[in-house]
Amino acid sequence: MTTPGSTHSAADVLGEAWQAALGTPPAGPDADFFASGGDSLLAIRMLSRLRQARVASTTADILRGRTFGGILSRLEARGTPVAAAPVGEAGAGAVPLLPTQRRWIANRFAEPDHFSLGWIFDVPERTPDGRPVDTVAVEAAVLALVRGHEALRTRYLLDGDGAPRAEVLPGVPDGVFAVADVPGDEVPGVLRAGWRGHRLAEGRVLAARWLPAQRLLQLALHHLTLDGFSVELLADDLEALLTGAEPVAEPGTPRGQAQAVSTWLASAEAEQDAKAWAGQDWQEVARVPTELAGPGLLPSMDVASAELDARETAVAQRLATEAGLTFESLVLAAAATAIMRCFELPAVSVDTYHHGRDRLPGGPDITSGIGYFQANYPVVVTGGPGDWLERAAAGFDRVPKNRFGFDALRFAGHPALTDLPGSGIRLNFRSRMSEINARTSDWLPPSKTSAGGRRSPRQAEPYLLMLEADQVGERFAFAIKYSRDHFTGRTVEHLVRSTLALLARTAVAHGGVDA
Repeated sequence: MTTPGSTHSAADVLGEAWQAALGTPPAGPDADFFASGGDSLLAIRMLSRLRQARVASTTADILRGRTFGGILSRLEARGTPVAAAPVGEAGAGAVPLLPTQRRWIANRFAEPDHFSLGWIFDVPERTPDGRPVDTVAVEAAVLALVRGHEALRTRYLLDGDGAPRAEVLPGVPDGVFAVADVPGDEVPGVLRAGWRGHRLAEGRVLAARWLPAQRLLQLALHHLTLDGFSVELLADDLEALLTGAEPVAEPGTPRGQAQAVSTWLASAEAEQDAKAWAGQDWQEVARVPTELAGPGLLPSMDVASAELDARETAVAQRLATEAGLTFESLVLAAAATAIMRCFELPAVSVDTYHHGRDRLPGGPDITSGIGYFQANYPVVVTGGPGDWLERAAAGFDRVPKNRFGFDALRFAGHPALTDLPGSGIRLNFRSRMSEINARTSDWLPPSKTSAGGRRSPRQAEPYLLMLEADQVGERFAFAIKYSRDHFTGRTVEHLVRSTLALLARTAVAHGGVDA
C-alpha cells in the first residue's frame, strides 16, 4: 500500500489503487474501470485507497473519467491533497442511530454483546523502513485507531427506559487493548475469548488482543458500530499507523451521515421514494416455506456452494450488460427465479445490500468513513409465464435509485413500509471482496490462524436463505447458507445448481458462447 509521505507519482498511486480494487493493473490509459469488472462497491474501494495515499478524489472522477487516463487527468487537474487528521478528538455526546443500526437492534439478537466482525493479523517484526514493531508500537497504533474514529468509541445503550441510544465517548474506553503472552496450545482459546470481549454499554466496540509470542493481533469489531466495508478500511488505517504514516482525517462520521439522512427524510424526494417502494408487487410476495421445524440457531447453520468457470462467468457478465442490469441484479433475479420454481411461489422479495456511501445533499463524504453505513433494501421478483430476464429488468426499473432510502424510511416509521411482507431471503454480493481482504500486496496480512465463536451460539439468523456471491479470480462463486433445522442439504444444493444453470442457459440463449 502506498502510504502518505511516499514519493510516488499520481499515476503510480492510481495504478496501485486500481489493482487493489480490480485485482489486476490497468491494461493502459484506455482501460475502462467498469468494462474491467468495476462496480460501485469497487469504485468506493479504489477511492479509499487514493484517500489513504492523500490523493483527493470523488466518485465523479471515476464515473466521468471512466478510463485510467481519464481518471488520472481529473486527479492531476485537482492536485489538492487530503488533509492529515487534526490533533484532538471530535466532541463527545449523544449521536443519532443510523437506519441500519436500527434494523440490527430490531432483530433482537440474543447476547447482543457477542457479535463480532474483525481480523487476526500476522504482524511483521519490522516496518518497511526497518523499524522494529514491538508491543508498545502495537498498542499505540490500536489506541490511535480508536481515537481517530468516532464509531470505535461509541457506546450503545439498548436496555432500560426509553428507546435505544448511542453516545460518543470523549476518549478510548477501558479494556480496548490486552496482551496475551501464552504458549501455542492456548492460542485458540485466547482468540475465541477475544470475540467475546465487547461491552456495548461501556463503548468497548473494538477489543484488541496482542499475542507477542506468535506475533498475532486480533481486532474484534462489533457489528452494531460498523459494516463489513469499514472492517476492510480499518486494516488499511492500522497498517498506516503501524508503519509510521500520519493518519488521514476522517472524511465523514456516522453522526454527520445521520443528520443528512434526517434532512433527506423531510424532502419531497423521500416521499416519492416511499411511494415507489410501497408500489412494488408486495401483494404476491410469499415467505419461503421451511421443510423442517426447528429453532435455527447458529450451530445448525450449513452452506452449499458451486462455481461458474471463467468462460461461463464472462458470458454471464456480458448477459447482464446486454440486459441493462448489473451482474449483482442478474444474480439476484436468477436466484429468486430458482427459489420461486422450487417452492412454487408467485413472487419473492430479496433483501440485498448497498454500500450506503453515496453522498447526500449537504451530507459528509463517507467514501472511506468508518461506521454502519451499509443499507438494506428489498427487490420484489415475480414469477409467471414469459422471459424471467425481461421481468427482472422491468422490476429493477421500479427500484428507487436512493438504495439507502428504504431502511431510512422504514425505521423512521413511514406507515406504508412498516408491515411489508418478506420472503426470508438475503443476498450478499461481495464483488471481489474476498480477494481484497486477502491483502496479498500489503505489509499487514491476515493470518492463516483462525478461531470460531464470533457470534453467540444462542443467536439465530433473521433470514431463511442467505445468498452469498463473489468473484474469485475469473470465476463466479455462489453459495447459500441455511439452517439444517429448516432445510435439507439436498434442497439447498438444488437451489445453488439451478441458479447457476439458469445463468448459463440464459446467457447461451441470448447469444453467448456455449462453454
